[in-house]
Amino acid sequence: MKVAFICVNYNNASISISYIENVQKIKSNNNVKIIVVDNASKEGDYKILNNYIENLQDDSISLIRSKQNLGYFNGLNIGIKQALNDGFNEYQIIGNNDIEFSSDFLEVLRVINLKENEMILSPDVVTTEGIHENPHVIEKISFFRWLKHEVYFSSYYIACLITLFYSAERKPKLFDSERKYIHMGIGALYVLTPNFFSKFSELWDKVFLYGEEAILSGQILSVDGKILYEPTLRCFHNESATTSKLTSKSKYKITRESYKIYKKYL
Repeated sequence: MKVAFICVNYNNASISISYIENVQKIKSNNNVKIIVVDNASKEGDYKILNNYIENLQDDSISLIRSKQNLGYFNGLNIGIKQALNDGFNEYQIIGNNDIEFSSDFLEVLRVINLKENEMILSPDVVTTEGIHENPHVIEKISFFRWLKHEVYFSSYYIACLITLFYSAERKPKLFDSERKYIHMGIGALYVLTPNFFSKFSELWDKVFLYGEEAILSGQILSVDGKILYEPTLRCFHNESATTSKLTSKSKYKITRESYKIYKKYL
């Protein structure tokens, strides 16, 4: 099975190194390509990662450096293009670099039978706190939830109050064992299937950061495709290794700008 693993690095070389080491452990006898896209990290961070990969002397591992920070999906698209050029149009596993895959991830992927319209697989993504992030959004949001989004993005201070209340009321999401179609999967990790590449050669990259889940949903729906939550595929998520570096106000500003674009796909 030919599989490309693609992630984005931004000033966290040690996390990308752990990602590479994990993929190497699970690849078994599969034809695996690892592509790390560096999103204009600081010179020191880039050199650490570049030196590590050069010392491995492994042609199956590539580091591509972008001269500017292109954002999440834009960065992934660089890796997707390279993987396609290298002939990896069967499966591409794309997402954060703060992901650790279960030891049987590729063995499970190998035996999944796909229908023609099943373009994206969303695995069971488990946080360090044991919260299962998928299935993220099963159906399109209700009017009430849409209204909450509108209020949230009307003011930073209102957003702080809503976040405070939501955090206090939030309950841990438990494991869902039912394989099902969903509206949106969590953005930390997706498996692009051969059916995706029969229609597309890249992700819609309409935002810099945040809201990618909704935009990907819109992309798949545009060709009557499906996103499938697959509970037998499991990985672990060390949450927000990059976005945690942003201040809350900076994060809110970026999210609000993205919301203007992605809200029509919710």
